[in-house]
Parts: sequence; C-alpha cells; structure tokens
Amino acid sequence: MSSRNIILLGLFTGFSIAVFFAGDLGYAGKLSLVIFSLSLGMFIFSNIPAGLAAWLSLSAGVLLGLPQDILFTSFSQHVVWLMIGAFIIAAVLEKSGLLERLIRWVRQNCYSKGRITLFTFVLVQILSVIIPSTSGRASALLPVYRAFSRQFEGSKKFFGLAVPVLILMGANLTLIGAGSHIIGIGILEGQTGQKISYMEFLVYGLPFGILIGGISLYLLSKWYLEDMEFSEVENEEGGKKPFSAQEKKASWLIGITLVLWLTEALHGFDIAFVTMLMAMIMMLPQVGLIRWKEGMKSVSWSLIFFVAGATQLGELLVTYKVTDFFQDRFLNLFDTVDANDEFIMLMLIILISVTSHLYITSHTTRAVVFIPVLLIFSEMFGLNPVAVVFISLIGINYCVTLPVSSKALLIFYEEDDRPFGTRDLAKISIWLMPIYIALMIAMYYVFWQHVGLALMG
Repeated sequence: MSSRNIILLGLFTGFSIAVFFAGDLGYAGKLSLVIFSLSLGMFIFSNIPAGLAAWLSLSAGVLLGLPQDILFTSFSQHVVWLMIGAFIIAAVLEKSGLLERLIRWVRQNCYSKGRITLFTFVLVQILSVIIPSTSGRASALLPVYRAFSRQFEGSKKFFGLAVPVLILMGANLTLIGAGSHIIGIGILEGQTGQKISYMEFLVYGLPFGILIGGISLYLLSKWYLEDMEFSEVENEEGGKKPFSAQEKKASWLIGITLVLWLTEALHGFDIAFVTMLMAMIMMLPQVGLIRWKEGMKSVSWSLIFFVAGATQLGELLVTYKVTDFFQDRFLNLFDTVDANDEFIMLMLIILISVTSHLYITSHTTRAVVFIPVLLIFSEMFGLNPVAVVFISLIGINYCVTLPVSSKALLIFYEEDDRPFGTRDLAKISIWLMPIYIALMIAMYYVFWQHVGLALMG
C-alpha cells in the first residue's frame, strides 16, 4: 500500500471514529455519514469505477446495520428510468439514420466561416435536447469533428475545441443535458420533495445556454478561424436523399416524445414514465426501429448504477437526520456571513460550483459532493432549495480548464491527432470562466429571480 493510501485510510478511520463519538445522531445516521464519506473518498481518490464505489458503500452500510431495502429501492428513483429511456431514444436517433443525415447536411452546407460556426453551434444545441449526458453527445459528434477536420485543412484545433466546449455549454439547456442534472434534481427531490421538470429546466437554462454557447464560439472562432480560407464543398451524395421509412418513424416518435416532455404540466405523466413509454414503443418489433437487445446495449449501465447509488447515498443523509445534524452544528460557523445579503449568498454558490471542477474531476461526482452540502446551506439560511440546486448545476457544468474535468473534452483530447493541448484549454478558461460567472450573475438578476428562482423571499 502506498504512503498516500495509508494517509487517506488513516484520515478516514479517524473521521469515522470521530463520527461515532459524536452525540445527538443515531447509529443509522452516523453510519450513513461514514458510508457517504467512504463513497466520496473512492470517487475522488481511487480508480474504482464510480458506480461500483457507490454500491460497495451501500453494501457496507447494509452489512453494518442499514436495511437491505436501500439497495433495491435505489432503482425506484424516477431519474434512473429517465436516463435508461433517454439512452434508448438516443440510440434510435443514431440507428435510424437521422443523426447521419443531420451531420451530412451540416457538412454539405458549411462552405464559409460564418456558416461553419453557425451550423456547428446549431447542431450541438439540437443534440443537447435529445441525447443525454455530455459524453453521449461527444461520442455522437466525434464523426463530425473527423469529417470537418478532413474537409477543412488547418482547422482541426478549432473543431477539436469548438465541438466539446459547445457540448459543455449546451449541457445547460435541458434536464438531460448532463448526468449531474439528473443526480442533482434526484437529490433535491429526495431531500425536499421538490423537483424541476423538463419544461422548467428548459425555460431556466435555454437563454443562458444559448448565450454562453454563442460567446464561447465567438472567442474560439476569433482565435482559431481568423483569416482561414474555405474551399467550396462538393456534394458527395449526388443530390438529396428522401427520408427513409425508418427516419420518418423515428422523427415522428422523437417529436412526440419532445412534445410530451414539454407538456408534462398538462398531461400529468412524469417525464420518466413518458421517456420509458416512448422508448418501449420504439423497441417494438412492429415499429422496426431498434431491437430490444440493441436498446439494452445502448444504455450506459455503469452510469445508471452510479446515478442510482449516488442518489440513494444522498437520500440516506436526509432519512437519518444527518442534514439536520450538520445544520445545527455548523450554523454558528456562518455567523459572520450576512445571510440577508442576497448577492453574497449568490456569489458563494456560484464560486463554489464553478471552481469545483478544479478539485473534483468527475462531472457527476461534483453533483454528488456539492448538492447535498448546498442543500444544507440553503436550509440553514432559508434559501429557495430549487434555486440553489439549479444555480449550482449550472455552475458545475463549467469544466473547460483541464482535459480530465470532462469526458467530452477527454474524448477529443485522446484522439490520435490530439487537436488541442492543455495550454489551449487554460487560455480559453482564463477568458471564459470570468465571463461564465458574470453571465450567471447577470442572468440571476435579469431573468432567473423573476421566474421562480429567487434565492430569498
């Protein structure tokens, strides 16, 4: 065992002993806090897959006295089934040929700097509404980068940076834009009973996502597309192909899915149920879009297990009064903070969430670590928990500084031709991070606080 691991094990052992000697917290609460801390340690400091770490921690809790049902009920969370259905629908988009058609259309129409930046931007925004998780969109858009980098000589760095950066900025658009959204809102619902619907997230996040995406693309185009010449693109397809029967069916069903997501308040069916229902319809043999086995293989089960386990770990803190314990114990630490100053509260949430990618590399792990803490923070100061969670999730989405901060960046960074380096990301982040923070502040005062996301009152 390395000296680093010995130190970490010693710290965890000391922490566990201190927890069990603490008063005013029952055994189940103490155990929940210890296994939650154990899971965070494995997420951050070990190479154990995140999903496995979460379930090992839950299993340890069961062995030490927590009810066995915590394992089985973790899959009863709505967010788990939302993600399963969303992955299947994304696979239908690809298998039907719609994704390839969209990519081909963009390639054929990109024959100037203005068009290439506009179409790249639009393509990423469209996929942000349909394909779940940043890594899922990065995998889908990797062929776009490869095609564009071949088609436009000398532009690899622009495409290698623009596509993943736009994917990260586009994550702000929708509820399924990032796995961290699903986890964060699942924790919010588990701890407070409140939630954010697909339509609500779209209303809150769309303006910010479009603005920050446009600003990011402008900066990248100024740095990496300036004075570039683009040759005329030949129509390699020899004319437009009509939509196939599969493409038509997929278009209709995906369109119906989007409408049902947006009208949740009208029909009353949870977005998770709608997503699973439409995914099952698409897998029917009579529909002919995707087979059952293909649909199951398209699901990122490692991410699903992580979401289920991480959400359950967060719920244990509420069930066994750990959040109440921390609220009572640490309230005095914030006596010097003016809890009535909305700007100070806003800045604390934004700075903590935006900089979190510098010390916790996993996007989803950042949500697991910070959302429960910030919910305690909101309870302590009487803040709106929905506003705290939404603003935190937007902040957590910023992760451009380092390749390891996002799977979307890593997928492109690990390409054979390595289109960009760490210095490029540092250069972008020096400019983009302050802009991101400033835009979050502006959006709060101009828009968010007026549509139900006021921190106070």
